[in-house]
Amino acid sequence: MASGVRPTPWEVIRSAVVRSDRWITLRADDCRDARGRDIGPYYVLEQPEWVSVLALTVGGEAILVEEYHHGAGIVSVGLVSGAVEDGESPREAAVRELREETGYAGDDVVDLGQTWANWGNQTNRVHHFLVRGCCVGTQDLDGGEIIEVALASVERLGDRLMQSYNQLTWYKARAHL
Repeated sequence: MASGVRPTPWEVIRSAVVRSDRWITLRADDCRDARGRDIGPYYVLEQPEWVSVLALTVGGEAILVEEYHHGAGIVSVGLVSGAVEDGESPREAAVRELREETGYAGDDVVDLGQTWANWGNQTNRVHHFLVRGCCVGTQDLDGGEIIEVALASVERLGDRLMQSYNQLTWYKARAHL
């Protein structure tokens, strides 16, 4: 049922940073919608862009990482993922995260597009990549990371991935396999 009012961006009346550190910036916005209704505080997480990488060995096996995810409180298997650092392109971040988390590297990098991480309250996007023909090297983990690397068949990979944007990366890559 049409209301006669078209969706438009909200007017931001006031915006204040609630918390900011190396991980996130939490912002509280007081807004007004197209009908003139006040909405606030509306909390927004400002985060860097993310990458999600389906990497394949020279033999075509998927390179997976097993690590602890504190937000969910679980250890799970997933694809290489991480944040785009300042001054870095998403492609460069994908190659760097692959090398750091797994030790693998490959030159055949396919950009699979981007999606919003959570467009309801986050400012960042997830950039999806496929990297083919990867050869093993040495892991270079960040402080605080403990990651086990595993190889798996790519055909049934979607059933093993518990992170939604990792599933989407796998799905988008299937046309390039």
